[in-house]
Amino acid sequence: TMPMPAQMPAEASDFVAGNEGTLSWIDFAPPGFPPGGKISVLHGDPFSPGLFVLRLSLPDGYKIPLHWNPTAEYVTVLSGGIQLGIGNSVDMSAAQSYSPGDFVFIPARHPYWAQARGATVLQVSGNGPFNPSLGVPK
Repeated sequence: TMPMPAQMPAEASDFVAGNEGTLSWIDFAPPGFPPGGKISVLHGDPFSPGLFVLRLSLPDGYKIPLHWNPTAEYVTVLSGGIQLGIGNSVDMSAAQSYSPGDFVFIPARHPYWAQARGATVLQVSGNGPFNPSLGVPK
C-alpha cells in the first residue's frame, strides 16, 4: 500500500472542501508502474473498504501498464488527455482518446492500459480497496 496524505478525512460524514492550489501530492508508484505519476487523495482511503475520490497527475507520455482493479473505477479527465485501451494486451491502434471533461467507467476486474497525452490530471472515484494488479485477472 501507499502512504496517504495527512489531510484525508477520518469519517465519511465529515464535510470536506478542497482548493486545487492546496492539494497535497505524493508519488504514485504501485508495484510495476513507472515513476513520475503523482496522487492526491481528496476523500476517503482508496486502500480500505469504502468510497474514495482521488486525482492522478501524469506527465506527458506516462504509460499506465496493462492492469486491472478488483473494484470499478469512475474516471474523469480534468486536463491533458489519455489514450486508453481495454483487453488482455496492449494495442495502441485500438486505443480510444479522451480529453478534458470526458468520462470513462471501468468495470471491476476489467484489464486496461493507458498513456497520457500532455500533462494530464485524472479524477478517479470508486469503492476501495483500490489495489492495481498487473496483467489480466486469473
